Amino acid sequence: MFKNIRIFVCLAITFSHVLYANELKQVTLQPTWFEQFQFAGYYIAKEKGFYNEAGLDVKINPFEFGNDTAQQVNDGKIDFAVGRESLIRESVHHKKLVILYALFQASPLVLLSTKESQIITVKNFAGKRIMATTGDLNEVSLKSMINSNAIKLTDLNILTHTHDITDLVNNKTDIISAYISKAPYELERMGVEYNLFAPADYGFDMYSDFLYTNEELMSKDIETVKAFKQASLKGWQYAFTHIDETVDLILDKYNQQKLTKAELLYEAGALKKLADAYPDAIGTIDNYKLKRILDLYKVLGVEKGNIDFTKLVYDEKNPRLILTAKEKAYLNQKDKITLCIDPDWLPYEGFDNQGKHIGFNTEIINIFRKQLSIPITVIQTSSWSQSLQFTKQKKCDLLSLAAKTPERMKYLSFTSPYLVFPRVLVTKPDITFIDNFTHLANRKIGIPKGYAQRDIIKESFPNIEIVTVDTTKKGLEKVTNGELYGFIGGLNTVSDLLQNRFMGQLKVSGKLDQKEEFGIAVRNDQILLLSIFEKLVQNLTEETKQDIISRSIPIKYEEEFNYDLLWKVVFILVLSMSAFLYRQSMLNKLNKTLNEKVKEKTKELQELNESLERKINERTRSIERSKQVLQNVAFKDNLTDIFNRHYLFKTSPSLLNSASEINQPLSLLLIDIDNFKKINDTHGHLIGDSILKFFVTNIQRRLRSDDIFVRYGGEEFVVLLPKVNSNESLIVAEKLRLAIELHPYREIAENITFTISIGVSKYRDGESLEKLINRADLALYKAKENGRNQVCRSETDTAQCVNNS
Repeated sequence: MFKNIRIFVCLAITFSHVLYANELKQVTLQPTWFEQFQFAGYYIAKEKGFYNEAGLDVKINPFEFGNDTAQQVNDGKIDFAVGRESLIRESVHHKKLVILYALFQASPLVLLSTKESQIITVKNFAGKRIMATTGDLNEVSLKSMINSNAIKLTDLNILTHTHDITDLVNNKTDIISAYISKAPYELERMGVEYNLFAPADYGFDMYSDFLYTNEELMSKDIETVKAFKQASLKGWQYAFTHIDETVDLILDKYNQQKLTKAELLYEAGALKKLADAYPDAIGTIDNYKLKRILDLYKVLGVEKGNIDFTKLVYDEKNPRLILTAKEKAYLNQKDKITLCIDPDWLPYEGFDNQGKHIGFNTEIINIFRKQLSIPITVIQTSSWSQSLQFTKQKKCDLLSLAAKTPERMKYLSFTSPYLVFPRVLVTKPDITFIDNFTHLANRKIGIPKGYAQRDIIKESFPNIEIVTVDTTKKGLEKVTNGELYGFIGGLNTVSDLLQNRFMGQLKVSGKLDQKEEFGIAVRNDQILLLSIFEKLVQNLTEETKQDIISRSIPIKYEEEFNYDLLWKVVFILVLSMSAFLYRQSMLNKLNKTLNEKVKEKTKELQELNESLERKINERTRSIERSKQVLQNVAFKDNLTDIFNRHYLFKTSPSLLNSASEINQPLSLLLIDIDNFKKINDTHGHLIGDSILKFFVTNIQRRLRSDDIFVRYGGEEFVVLLPKVNSNESLIVAEKLRLAIELHPYREIAENITFTISIGVSKYRDGESLEKLINRADLALYKAKENGRNQVCRSETDTAQCVNNS
């Protein structure tokens, strides 16, 4: 009997696991190599259940030589893959690839030689044997490092890679390509001294180990893509903060190469440095750096194609709309999308006197418009109930800010909600706060006609007598004149009206536990339009919504003339006049006393006004100071206290326009501190930061007040020189280069000498800032190729260096 019970329990557990697995979305991941710490984040996400928590069942495919992984991902045969830096070049030809993040901020691929070989610089490579795969030698980082030292691949004797480091030790090759996370450990273990040639030390710090997918999966199931990305990053954060535990997991379950614990620990430490593994930075991608990789391929003559990096890299903070083929076809055959709104729901939305759609929801609709290929046209209606009727009659495709109800679901489908509003009860001021709405039994409570909250409230509080009104404003008027006991509406709309129309006449006396959730309602015969707008809603970030709400200016309502108030005032005036005539004699006696009191009150009012004016002035100054602080945060670099690239892109259009309109010269310098990574590695990041500040101070001393000097990123800086022609800019650049070369940084008793390379470009009429920077970047690359500490300029699409000897 007990045996049968055990069998039954085992079957039940097995069956439950099968059911659970079937509920998860099955996806595949393809690594670039055999099992090792290089893919630890994905192992952790799988084994710790991060993928399962995200609703995913992930299969990690084994690595096999010869597979064209990029093609398989592009064709949708593989869902996700890890890619080397060559993925940028591959994406030129595989247009459906989408990059989600870059794990390593610099490539782990390096070249090694033994100390015994006397190959101590890249220039010594000429005529030597190099063991490297075709893929390794085609990586832009290695190729750029070699070419920048005037060595061509044809100058090398290329051997077939055996992936055995002992071939370097046994002199079967002079140089070998390897990962910095593995080969150095093996050489140190064997007691072999070696020279390491890392592209990052030569200024070619390229991304590697991209996580990427395909556009088709993103268009059909963006939530799966987001979930996989977040779970994978969570896995990497865990792996880098629990290295010992992660290594033990690999030894136990992911060790087809039979690596030792010591090897895996060494690999983990080396890769953690490359990943810059901090919670807020891991996986960072800068499109400018990606473009630089592609530009290097072009300079090397390897690639001629172009890439739209806004499509290649998925940015969750600024997501783009990715559509399926059917969704694109649907929009192509449709002229416009018609939208109905609630015309009387300010500050959320409504119409002004000219029939223009206003309210802060217009900003959200405009965000949708920018992502669509056809226009959204707002149909003007007189009430929310008419908007509902127009949608039933198919005069409108959409309803904005609509809540889901059983009745509406008969003819509408709904996106996920993107705004949530608390609902409140408004009554006269003498009503005490109501914390239990069952106390409203048999009370007349107003709700706007056609609003979803009517059904919700009726279901929750069936004893409330609900009275529908045409608008929120009319409902509040009925509460004021006693026709209704109270009115239930959205907090923001009610608050705005209480401040602008019913000040002192009404108050908020209660709050419902239930909140109203609003999204986009779509006619249920438009299935593809629903899926399109669901994607648009999902693309809205919480930051975007909060920013719009916080910046929204309250909509002022036009006041109708209050005739009731006028008659009351007239009556009071007549009564006052009668009293005045009746008691004229008594008042005459009090005139003197009253005059004195009036003078006192006048003085008090004057003092009060002066006090208020001082407070207003103080508040104005405080606001101006706050604005200045915010501007500094947005446009200043924290470390060097000069402007950043955001400031450059904000201010440059006016300079470019001036240069174009009045034919005024304008030049740009792109400055890079040579071998800065080596400075950091040798002296530490604190010294590196001090050198950056020292560099900025020295450069600032030699610039004019109207020159724009910004930190463009890392150790790269941009100087915009208004009214400076090409020859003059070379003189300025050479002066700056010499200033740095001749002024070493002093740390206590030690001098640290460093140099800079400068690329110079002159503005061409109609040219964008990006193109101006790209030409300077081409010149900067030429300066590095010529041995650094150089000034080079780019007049056309080629670069020429200045002799600084």
